Amino acid sequence: MKHWYSHLWVVTALTQAAFNAARMLVSYRALGLGGDGVALGIITALFSLLPLVVAVHVGRAVDNGHPAGMLRSGVLLTVGALLVIALSGDLVWLGVGNALFGFGQILVVVASQGFVPMLSKPEELDRKFAGWTLAVSIGQTAGLPVAGIVSSASSTSGEGVSTTAAVLALAALVALALPSAFLMPAVGATTGGAASEGTAQSVGTMLGIPGMRPAVFSSLVVLTSIDVLSAFLPVLGEEYGFSVLLVTVLLMIRTGSSVVSRAFLPTLLRVVSRRWLLLSATLCSALPMALLPLAHQPVLMAVLLVIVGFFWGIGQPLTMTWVVTLVSQRSRASALSLRLTGNRLGQVLVPLGAGAIAGVTGVGSVFVVTGALLWASSGFTWRAVRGQRER
Repeated sequence: MKHWYSHLWVVTALTQAAFNAARMLVSYRALGLGGDGVALGIITALFSLLPLVVAVHVGRAVDNGHPAGMLRSGVLLTVGALLVIALSGDLVWLGVGNALFGFGQILVVVASQGFVPMLSKPEELDRKFAGWTLAVSIGQTAGLPVAGIVSSASSTSGEGVSTTAAVLALAALVALALPSAFLMPAVGATTGGAASEGTAQSVGTMLGIPGMRPAVFSSLVVLTSIDVLSAFLPVLGEEYGFSVLLVTVLLMIRTGSSVVSRAFLPTLLRVVSRRWLLLSATLCSALPMALLPLAHQPVLMAVLLVIVGFFWGIGQPLTMTWVVTLVSQRSRASALSLRLTGNRLGQVLVPLGAGAIAGVTGVGSVFVVTGALLWASSGFTWRAVRGQRER
């Protein structure tokens, strides 16, 4: 039991390496199979379709004492989904593999997040969530060079980007997480005292709590923006003549910046109020995101991605603490899964809209619209937190 956080860190870092890098590879594979912006939007949305339906049910299962089972199932399903993607020979099978990949991801993420409030003291939540999201960022940063280097090494000049070997490498990486997943403790619904207090709350009740909807929307917009960046930066990069390795480096810069902000989040919370940090996640990333299509030079694009990544890194752990402190302790995993359901709703609708926009007005407009969404979200966040006392 005492090593649970270390094992959770290992599982999170290894699986997130695959979750992040595979999104880029799926985009290149879709383009290689003849897909356009619309097809890419549909395939990207499929990643979030099953999670949209099952996220709250998975959260209830975690609250009822099955986080370890959900975590192990998710890791196994993720390995299988990556194999389907690696072997896909057309857009249909690529979409099927990406849908299964999203299902595996929601199992892993809901279970992982559920362990934190179940096994942590209330005063440890900010620090533990910051540490968990730091593992997310480190994994995302590490996965991209693995994918980029293997893909570049296996690609033949004049034949486009080869993705099969890179996806198989990611499957092997996730398989390394299995020992730690099976060493996670079997936490019962009454384990740890704090996790069992209060009564289970319905989705409607949770959504009716003041602050819940702005918290979900803020998280939705940030995570959807990350997905849009991962899916459409390769397309923008191809338009600008960027190599797959250069696009990989640019995405690594974004995730690396999130690593820095999450590593220093406990320090930031001591000198800056929580409400200003929550607001900065969307407000300070809106303009840099919208300006990306104008950054034809890689150096300028890298500067914008540093800013975007830093503030996105702040937002995710703080919205996790925000939602779990709004509900009863018996509904914390359910609240986190409700937050993820909102994320997945955005990840279904926004890529579809982004694909349609890209098909009509060009891929650059996708980043402008996403920047506008971030700016709008900051307004909702401000309305929710402006009455909070400075800390």
